[in-house]
Amino acid sequence: MSVTPIFPGRVEHGLTCLDRPQDFGSWVRSLEGQRIELIVRKARTQRSGQANRFYWAAIIGPLAEHCGYDRQEMHEVLAMRFLRIEDCPVTGSPRRKRTPKCDTKEFSEYTESCIRLAAELGIVVADPQGADYPDEAA
Repeated sequence: MSVTPIFPGRVEHGLTCLDRPQDFGSWVRSLEGQRIELIVRKARTQRSGQANRFYWAAIIGPLAEHCGYDRQEMHEVLAMRFLRIEDCPVTGSPRRKRTPKCDTKEFSEYTESCIRLAAELGIVVADPQGADYPDEAA
């Protein structure tokens, strides 16, 4: 399975301006004679590694310890509580948005909700400014 490249750019005065138009041109030429799909969407900003590390170390860690969950269980509980989406139309099972699919604004709002819950439980979450947290997967 090959990876489909993404060509970032911007729209200026109604025109598409690609950051690397030569790469786009090469890719299009490699598809000569084939049917294609062209999808244009607003670019999504992803959370930083620092934000992810803060989430796992300063939010998930203390909450998991307080509630008696392991880190992954705590993450699932919080995500289901604050990132819940409509139930599966076929099975009726509850579903949630995955945190890697959140843009920076959504992830910030999510972590703020988690911090408020922590405060309600008497847990003080460390200030993320200037702190360096260890790597942790989301």
